Amino acid sequence: MSNTSDMVDVFIGINGETTALVSECKAKISVLDQAKGPYVKAAKNLDRNLHQQLTTVNDTLYATRDAYDDRIDNQGCRTDLFWRLTGITSSQNGQNRGPDIYTFTCTKLATVYEKSNLSGINSVTQGATGSGSTSGFSTNTVTYYDGSTFNKYELPEEGDSLNGVGSGLDSFYEPDNLHGLKLYNEPYARDMIDTFRASGIGIVSTGTDAATNRVTILSPANETPIKVGQLMTPSKSGFFATQYVTVTGVGTTSVDLSTYPFSGITTSQLINVPYITVDALPVGIISAPQPDGTYVTMTFTQDPSTIGDDFAIGRERNPYVDQTIELMDPSQVGTGVKIVYDNSGISSGTRAWNRFMEGQSDPNVDLDDDGNDTLIVEPPLGADKIFYRIGFTNKPILYPGSDDAEEGDTIQVSETLLGIGIGAGFATLYEALPTCDDTALNEAISARNTAESDLASDSDFPKKISLSNAIKEKINEEFNLRTWAYRTQIGQAQDRKAGIDTFRNLINTSNFSDLMNS
Repeated sequence: MSNTSDMVDVFIGINGETTALVSECKAKISVLDQAKGPYVKAAKNLDRNLHQQLTTVNDTLYATRDAYDDRIDNQGCRTDLFWRLTGITSSQNGQNRGPDIYTFTCTKLATVYEKSNLSGINSVTQGATGSGSTSGFSTNTVTYYDGSTFNKYELPEEGDSLNGVGSGLDSFYEPDNLHGLKLYNEPYARDMIDTFRASGIGIVSTGTDAATNRVTILSPANETPIKVGQLMTPSKSGFFATQYVTVTGVGTTSVDLSTYPFSGITTSQLINVPYITVDALPVGIISAPQPDGTYVTMTFTQDPSTIGDDFAIGRERNPYVDQTIELMDPSQVGTGVKIVYDNSGISSGTRAWNRFMEGQSDPNVDLDDDGNDTLIVEPPLGADKIFYRIGFTNKPILYPGSDDAEEGDTIQVSETLLGIGIGAGFATLYEALPTCDDTALNEAISARNTAESDLASDSDFPKKISLSNAIKEKINEEFNLRTWAYRTQIGQAQDRKAGIDTFRNLINTSNFSDLMNS
């Protein structure tokens, strides 16, 4: 016998021990998974019933939207187009300059609008009775000219656009909050083959080189779980030629997140966010928000090369962090740690955060001017909104002429023909539309109101949510957390075996065997 052989012989049978341990853990996992079956089925039945109840209510909102759309798309008795003031120029200079020339752009009602171009507004109209003075114009202004009056709306900036929701424009493009169930989930409560790693709302331009064309994720970087080799899948298709792309580089950049309400950050300062490259160029620009007011969530999933055929996890993995929040869909019934009813109108998607940091100072945000901390709060998320195209009773027409204006058309009209300042109004910029048949619309509104009233008065609805959450709590406490522990043991056993194999090879191949055995 020798020192080297004695050292190696100590570990004889380790492979068999670890194999037996892994097999035992898998057997325990199998038993636990079977035992929790009735609980999962019960939770699924409750969640499915709740989801269907809300779907029925939401269907009445969609029917109401369709009835409003019918007036514009089929009846032709309303329009969602209007003349937006986009420029004022002077035909002459000096004290007695004028008349001013007004530029109007045919604009479609939307949730977001392009910022005003101040370069097109370069004079102050004297004696203007409708628009007043141009001195009040700014990049965050949308001015609707209705044929006699300038209706000015100052809108908050949201990224590179203006948010029209909550302004006076709501009377023409009316929001209504959808109903949904927020699903809270944590690593230990996910399926054992879950490959989720991270998510966040992203922006990217088309670019010319995938190696330098970067995707910005609009959430604080901290210690981002995004890694090279992971797959990135946008929540909407069509932005890349393939369903998903591969992460090729991970870095950070600085962004003012306060201009994006979904971030939950209100302090205006630069914050580090993930800044990544992928292996393909997008075929379309991804902005926040998109022209339709929605956002594109980038979901990152496990590097395919690291996926094995077992359930092993490292002991450094936290079973509770990150917690994710998203709107529950039918495929997710019965899952997660809890569900919460939502009718807030906040945008949907997926949010991730460390719930144990709630109420703590945000390390990404400096003290405000009063020396107060910005505290970490749950990321805002809801069931989103629906919009009714109320529209206008007069449609915009081209001037000069009388053809229907289309989105993007521009016209220029002298102030003398608008009845502003000097002169009388001559220019006709709108044409009256016929009276609508609102029978179907009124029926849809009545059905919606009844459905929402019935939901609000249904005392069983919150009881079913509470019961579902109680069952989920038992599933997670009695089954999922224990399963997580067994998966950790599998990972530890495999790490131990690998370490012993490495040590045995080191001893057996060493050039210093004689020295160790002397």
